[in-house]
Order: sequence, then structure tokens, then C-alpha cells
Amino acid sequence: MDKIVIVMPAWNEADNISQMIKELVDKEFPKIDAEMHLLVVDNHSKDDTAKIVEEAAKTRSNVHIIQQGDKSGLGWAYINGFKYAKSSLSADAVMEMDADFQHPPRFVKPMVAAYLTGADYVIGSRYIPGGSIPKEWAFFRKFVSFAGNLFIRLVLLKPKIHDLTTGFRLTRVKGVLEKIDLDNLMEPGRFAHKVDLMYQALKNSKKVVEVPLEFASRTKEKSKFNSKEMIATFKVAIILGIR
Repeated sequence: MDKIVIVMPAWNEADNISQMIKELVDKEFPKIDAEMHLLVVDNHSKDDTAKIVEEAAKTRSNVHIIQQGDKSGLGWAYINGFKYAKSSLSADAVMEMDADFQHPPRFVKPMVAAYLTGADYVIGSRYIPGGSIPKEWAFFRKFVSFAGNLFIRLVLLKPKIHDLTTGFRLTRVKGVLEKIDLDNLMEPGRFAHKVDLMYQALKNSKKVVEVPLEFASRTKEKSKFNSKEMIATFKVAIILGIR
């Protein structure tokens, strides 16, 4: 049975992480025909995030937690999580997933199903039939999300891929993730690293599948994405496009 590790960065997510473990690990994992694990990468949270996950891990053998390390930023959380998933958990595939319920746990099963039927890379897409962004978003935010994604699709010459900025993705380790130089991703401290990571994964994958994702609004706190993150993301896309 294939082992799939969901790598979930967390920083001060105490209000979400307990419920996430209940929804994802206790309710959704048993529905999936694979050996599912959750790896939380904590960025030295100042609340009880680490404590909550550590307590959950005592009664669940498929829940794990590591600390991010000295380098901060979302990219480094995933880099360290991917490395741990490969070396310490012997993962066959890894998934990227948020801890704040913007990626609803119920969408994990169809992502894994696509992988189990031969996909090397699975993308949770908001811009294909069945996918969506929150209706309550203001028009400007919807426009920025759609236009930004369209810009990156054009720059990278990937018109067949509908969502190049999604953070909900599954990557096969053998032949795909193992070929990516994780230590040298562009902008590893920012969201922008996701564009570089996706570009390399697409390059290494023989079969890519997009699965609908109904992207949800955060239930707690505010989004950490801002104008600096957006500029860095466009910068990475342009550099990759030129290359």
C-alpha cells in the first residue's frame, strides 16, 4: 500500500489544528485506500500548536510533528517537511496542504485517487468545472486571484494547466520530487517558491491531473498573503518564463 504524507506548515494555528486533525486524520484518512500520514511542520509557534499536535500524536501513529528550523518562511517549511517525509517516513508521495481549512479535508480523497490511478502530479484546481473560489471574496480579490493565475499560465507557457498558483498539490516522490533540488528553490521564504516547485514538478511528471477544489475562506485569523508576496510570485514566474 502506498504511503502518502501530507505536509502541513503551521504557525500559531492552535485555533485550527485540533479540529483539522479530527476532520482530516480521524474522519477522512480511513476513507482512503492508502497509508495516510499527517506531518505538521511547526514554525516555533507562540501558542499551543505544537503541544496540541504532540498530544494527538500520542494516540495516533500517523500524526507527526517537526520544527521548521532556523530559516523562516513557507517554502522552508515545505522543504524541511518534504525531506523528512522522504528520509524518515519513506513517503511514496507528498501533499501540500494548509492548516487553516482553506483546503477542505474532503478534497484529499479525490487527490489521492488520481495518484493511485497513475498520476505523477495532482493539482487541486479552483479554475476547472467543480472548483471555485469563495463567493464572499470582494471583486478585487477575485480579480487578482484569477488575473494573477492567468498571467503565470501565459508566462510559463502552460495553457493546459488551469491553476498554477494553488497550494493544494500532490507529488510522486520517485521520478518527480526526488529530481528537484529543494535547497535551491527560488524565494524559499515566500509563497513564490510554489511557482518554482510546480514548474519543476510539471517538468518531471509524465502524467498530470487537475482535480476540482472548492477553495474556502479562512475560519480564523487573516491570510498571510500580501502585495510583497504577489510581486515575488510574478518575479519568479517571469524568470522561469525567460529561462
